[in-house]
Amino acid sequence: MIDRKRRYEGLIGSVWRRLAALRLEIIILLIVGLAALAKDINEAPLVDWDEATYAEVVHEAVASHSYLDFTWNGQPYLKKPPLLFWSVIASTKAFGEHEWSVRLPSVLFGVGTILLIYIAAAAVAGRVAGLCAGLMPLGFYFFIARGGRECATDAPLVFFSMLAIYALSRARSDRRWIALTGAACGLAILSKGLAGLIPLATAVISLLWLPAFAEAGISAVIMLLGVTTIVAAPWFLHQVLTNMTLFWSTFIEQETLARIANHLEDQPQTPGYTFWTFGGEIAHLWPILLPLAGLAIASLRRDIVRLIRDLPPAIVIWSLWFVLALGAACAVQTKLGWYILPSLIPVALLGGAILGAAITRDGAARRYCMPLGAAALALILIQAPGQSQLIEQGFSNQRDSSRPSYILGVEARERAAYSGGNALYFGGIPLPTLVYYSGMPCYFQTPAPLELETTDLDGNAINVGYHDLVMRDPDGSTITIGNFDEVWNTDGPAMERSPSSDSPTVPATAVP
Repeated sequence: MIDRKRRYEGLIGSVWRRLAALRLEIIILLIVGLAALAKDINEAPLVDWDEATYAEVVHEAVASHSYLDFTWNGQPYLKKPPLLFWSVIASTKAFGEHEWSVRLPSVLFGVGTILLIYIAAAAVAGRVAGLCAGLMPLGFYFFIARGGRECATDAPLVFFSMLAIYALSRARSDRRWIALTGAACGLAILSKGLAGLIPLATAVISLLWLPAFAEAGISAVIMLLGVTTIVAAPWFLHQVLTNMTLFWSTFIEQETLARIANHLEDQPQTPGYTFWTFGGEIAHLWPILLPLAGLAIASLRRDIVRLIRDLPPAIVIWSLWFVLALGAACAVQTKLGWYILPSLIPVALLGGAILGAAITRDGAARRYCMPLGAAALALILIQAPGQSQLIEQGFSNQRDSSRPSYILGVEARERAAYSGGNALYFGGIPLPTLVYYSGMPCYFQTPAPLELETTDLDGNAINVGYHDLVMRDPDGSTITIGNFDEVWNTDGPAMERSPSSDSPTVPATAVP
């Protein structure tokens, strides 16, 4: 009895010591990260196009118990790899199907990315650098929206990319970390396909080029590629063997090759769009130039060659990662704003390292580096509320743009509950939010602005007006649920309504 009591007290004491040793900044990052990324996590609707699309894919997968071959709106869906779907399936099975359970995995991935950024930066430039680096992504709109708050493939992509880069930096002292680097690269590929090759390319180039990895040799590269292949290849091999034609035409041609070679946006962007978007995301970080200048002045007093040679390998890896990620976003001909998200993570790492190095600088340079670092940090914090307001406004407008199709979908579901309707017909482009919230098959037509005639599955004629939503009853009769334009004028975001017409412009299609 006494021995059991002592073991119990020892266990309690061990847990208490671990909690007491937990760094305060980790608790701060957890609280602030969850507050920023989980904000309005239960708010409807799920956003067109990606959130509602992925939620419907998960809903159909759970309903059919098919977890390798996915469908959307009853049709095979091979546009994205499976990792996000698997995580959302686990969440909805554990907690039920809700807006918050659909978004929960992305929130956790986002918070995990923040903590990994802290650990990586703190290991190089100290705890102050880690805290600054960990907080920095919360000022990026695309990290808030796509990297944590929305159900999107970008959240697991940046998490596993960050894990791969962190493990790579640890592999200099222990080769077992190379296996984790390969596993993380494989999971990044399973998150977003081709974009997952960016951390893999960073790792391969670092192992072959950086002197810090000279002892690793070619065997480290073989191990890295082998583990990556073991993790990522099985799902792709399954699709090749079971859905070769569709997998090639959808995932390879449409979602990969076409995006690299063609402009798929409704309104093609200019070649400099990626740089302008990137500049807009990091513009509020301009104060970091102050401590960077101070550190540069201090470095001029040292031998430049020696300075470069003594640069921490992690800094070189982060810089290489940044160049590859931003370069890939620029090279891809489809210009979607969130393509720059992977390049924002190394910006946070480098920015935090600069602030931390300046604030904790010792020696003669401390008298000007520390004030410059403190001033930069103060200026960034002063700008934070305004930056946060801009992010929230943009996010609110995006969610409001999905409200009209959400309203129509909910109304269709309610009418079907007492009339027995079993199919919807919409005169316009596919609206995933309509599919998800209606809970029934939706057939989309792309008509001229006049009424068109289509047929149901039994060959019966159905008239669908422009942006009209029509429901078919089991007896073959039809009823118009509503018109998208009318709902938009009432509940859509005011800033996107046409000032010269009562008819709004449907948001540009972003193929999920």
